[in-house]
Amino acid sequence: MTVELVSCCYEKGNFSFPLGVLCIKEALASHHIPSKVQNWYLSDDPEEAAASVHADIVGLSVYLWNRKWFDLFATKVKRDNPGTILFAGGTEVTANPHSFDLDSYRFLVIGEGEESVPYALEAILQGKEITPTRGIVVKGSVFSCGCPEDLSTLPSVFLSHTADPFLKREDTVLWELTRGCPYHCAFCFESKGVRSVRRFPTERIVAELQYLTSHDVHDVFVLDPTFNMDKRRTVTILNLLSEKAPGIHFTFENRAELLNEEIVDSYGKLNCSLQLGMQSSNPEVLRTIDRAADMQAFEKGVRLLGKEGVSFGLDVIIGLPKDTLEGFCKSIDYAISMKPNNIDIFLLSLLPGTTLADRADALGLVYEKQNPYHLIESPTFSRIDIQKALDIKKATDFFYTKGQAFQWFSLFQNAAELPAHTLMLLFSSFLARCQREPDVYEAQDMFVRSILKQQNKTALLPALTSYMELYQGIAYLLETGESPVVELQYDPNDLAHLECMPLDRFAKETKRRRCALAVVQENDGTIGFVDQ
Repeated sequence: MTVELVSCCYEKGNFSFPLGVLCIKEALASHHIPSKVQNWYLSDDPEEAAASVHADIVGLSVYLWNRKWFDLFATKVKRDNPGTILFAGGTEVTANPHSFDLDSYRFLVIGEGEESVPYALEAILQGKEITPTRGIVVKGSVFSCGCPEDLSTLPSVFLSHTADPFLKREDTVLWELTRGCPYHCAFCFESKGVRSVRRFPTERIVAELQYLTSHDVHDVFVLDPTFNMDKRRTVTILNLLSEKAPGIHFTFENRAELLNEEIVDSYGKLNCSLQLGMQSSNPEVLRTIDRAADMQAFEKGVRLLGKEGVSFGLDVIIGLPKDTLEGFCKSIDYAISMKPNNIDIFLLSLLPGTTLADRADALGLVYEKQNPYHLIESPTFSRIDIQKALDIKKATDFFYTKGQAFQWFSLFQNAAELPAHTLMLLFSSFLARCQREPDVYEAQDMFVRSILKQQNKTALLPALTSYMELYQGIAYLLETGESPVVELQYDPNDLAHLECMPLDRFAKETKRRRCALAVVQENDGTIGFVDQ
């Protein structure tokens, strides 16, 4: 019998490395069960993808973002080939197993499948009934979760070269260092997960790092929910990465409260970026989701990153219990004041299997009962308020994050004398008036000019727009690799004073000098300027 494992990634190039199915493929190989991997994308037609299946047994890797896609895929497979054996695993299955039809699926995989999937397929291949066990659910059985206790027993998809065909220069590779999380935030799939943190052996990490460097990998997302939990281990691994893999960009998930000078100094030596889960700036709101709130420690950690020049982003959630539109706006203002490189804003999802979903009725949370389980309204966050928050999200995504405005946004905000969230609401209205989505840098320039004109502060525009264009040019260079020409009204060395000088004082005291400069990247990676 033939086996196919199917994944559906969000988009090409962005986390399109199918780590989950590769782990299952490698686990099956260790039990002498050959399998084939098919990797699709949400933009692909699920029915056309299903028509390409030619296997007796088909396994689906189902997540929050691809559930609807796989529902259509599975229906097509069973309609065209009723004898095909389907099984499914992934976080969506683990969180919401009752939503899967066990008349269509021979079994479901709950939790991590490296031990349970080979067990189930061996039974099928031997013509036996699958006996329910930890991590395997069949029709009529009790749901239970399976997780390998000793990660050293699991084969590596890298060291076995199973991953080789899926390593593409433009893609981000997912790299697991641990499983499990010591924190149990109520909105997260980990809220009822394995409380112990299990680690892959150091010798395996070293060997896999050698593999990644030898295969010309350029971008890696480290799968470790709280990479900086063990401070000594964190520094040891960071030093290893900076020594052995200086050409790779790494992304880590961290708790800002656990950062210290030694850790941040190690990050500063590495080509990396951090993602920090702020969620809200209100400690009372954070307590409703079982998240300890030490905002003083949080801010101290973030300031250390800024001082060291380490790239980082902040996560903010719309609609947390007891939060309000006013509270969300304060969180946006606070987040932008930290000058992160990016801000990721999410509408709260009441994910099945999380403690927050269990409490939803008691908290008065109204939400979608099917994927993506978004909040509709709460006692403190109306539907209208949610829409306003989503408008702020859209504007922030475009103006601040896509436009890489972190270097100059505070200058603009101070000149406009308006809160950050107010500027984002105004920009949302500005975008709504556009007949088409404008170029992000053009939109920034037009919006800034319109706001300062309304505030009767046009005298500040030459300095502010020159400073903006300087950093827009740098952002364009780093994003595309192409050297743009920027037209400034001040010498770039003078503009550097705006990092510590008020804009109005700079405009009064600094002599203007028009210049056109090509923004270039030197051989050592530094940014330079060439007169045109």
